[in-house]
Amino acid sequence: MPRFACTDSYPQFMAKIPHEALHRIFRDEPGLFTRTLRRVLAVDFPEVEEVDVLDTDLTTIEALERRVDTVLKAETAAGGRLLVIEPQTEPSDEKIPGWAYYLSYLESKYAIPASLLVLTPKRSTADWARRSLALGPPERPSLRVFPHVAGPDNMPLITDPAEAAEDVVFAVLALLTHRLDADVEKAMRPLVGAIETLEPETARYWFEFTEGGLGEGCTRQNWRNIMKTMSYGYVSEFRREGRAEGRVEGLAKAVLAFFEDRGIDIDRADRERIMNCDDEDLLMRWLLRAPSASSAAGLFVD
Repeated sequence: MPRFACTDSYPQFMAKIPHEALHRIFRDEPGLFTRTLRRVLAVDFPEVEEVDVLDTDLTTIEALERRVDTVLKAETAAGGRLLVIEPQTEPSDEKIPGWAYYLSYLESKYAIPASLLVLTPKRSTADWARRSLALGPPERPSLRVFPHVAGPDNMPLITDPAEAAEDVVFAVLALLTHRLDADVEKAMRPLVGAIETLEPETARYWFEFTEGGLGEGCTRQNWRNIMKTMSYGYVSEFRREGRAEGRVEGLAKAVLAFFEDRGIDIDRADRERIMNCDDEDLLMRWLLRAPSASSAAGLFVD
């Protein structure tokens, strides 16, 4: 596959959009949790039959904010489960008390088992998350946290078009997990071809979702360059160089299209707020939230 010239170094973490993509993808496809644990970690997690997206604000004392990225309350063949998904880019021992809090609080509130999946695009962070994460004195820890961890060292880099087409959503997750790898472009063209096989509006969503999840810099530009070579009819509407205004308008229309397709009414003020927004990154975040938001207010949360 040809490589496109790019002078940027691979980005460190471009906050918010890549971070949100790695956990919100599980809201779009809840069964992805089971498939990820089975394919990446060889864990026989039960099939998810039905889920509810729970409020991620776990604050119990007004002065102390606790917010997890994504929590799904799932019904499985083995009973109720709580699925906690947390992207993590850098090692941080400060996260350990937070994860312990999330898990204990959720199990106490819902009285069902909670599983934590940590996703990271960095091998060093994956190694850190797999070690003994403990609270308390080092000579006798009071509590240990054992997350499932998926990173570029155990997540497959899917370069076979047939494999990408078998499970497009998992292929998206795999690509985003490898977004900092020098070889990530090898998986781009197979994924673009797999997305092209989907129904047009669904394909539009996954093209935009993947682009946002790659972050700024060389990797995203390579994704755009590859899409320019594909036959997909309206890709250029968002990506034609020198047409930033049209791209922003297209993103806003795509956000509204998700609500219209789901039969959710948007009042005039919210519709104008979306259409008048000229911040491409903010529109991309709204686009990621649109499939799971129950109202326009769900887009605008900080």
